[in-house]
Amino acid sequence: MPHYKLIYFNVRGRAELSRLILHCANVPFEDFRVEHSEWPALKNGMPFKQIPVLEIDGDKMLAQSNSIARYLALHHGLAGSNDWEQSQADMFIDCVYDLHAGMRPIAREKDPEKQKEVFRAVNQEMIQPHAKRIEQHLNQKDSGFLVGNAVTWADIAYFAYFTTPIMENLGAQVLDDHPKLKKLVQHVGEIPSIKKYIETRPVTTR
Repeated sequence: MPHYKLIYFNVRGRAELSRLILHCANVPFEDFRVEHSEWPALKNGMPFKQIPVLEIDGDKMLAQSNSIARYLALHHGLAGSNDWEQSQADMFIDCVYDLHAGMRPIAREKDPEKQKEVFRAVNQEMIQPHAKRIEQHLNQKDSGFLVGNAVTWADIAYFAYFTTPIMENLGAQVLDDHPKLKKLVQHVGEIPSIKKYIETRPVTTR
């Protein structure tokens, strides 16, 4: 088993999907959380002067959050059982990244009341239409999963998105009209290794 060191700030952010993948697969790793005061001293040692970075066996570094998560999913049985399932999982991952991009105006807004207004607009214009399409997709499947017949990193990515701090604070009802998607998110959260991680991970606002 390779030694993984996942380097990122002490927030969920762009590393959380990779953390969840590793925990789901029960793969030991070093969750190396960088404080912002420490970052300038580490920056030049990163491939693109950015994090997250996955360090493998102390001598290989992989950058870019999506590439890291895909690599881990492929190597630990969470990417799909064949090329078509892997491509479908990639498709859903791209959808999740679009959803995350839509959340940026909410994260930037510091006034609590204005933040609620922005969230309502994003929910109506982006989240609800997408959740409706995912619900329709799940209605056509017997497995309850987005891809194939088992959990993939696509399912984990939707769990990560719908349980961000912003969603926890403002989006308690966003999945009420989408029972199968809600059930999928709950199912991922109840995977024992993921549940244990959630119960013990650092409390952060992002």
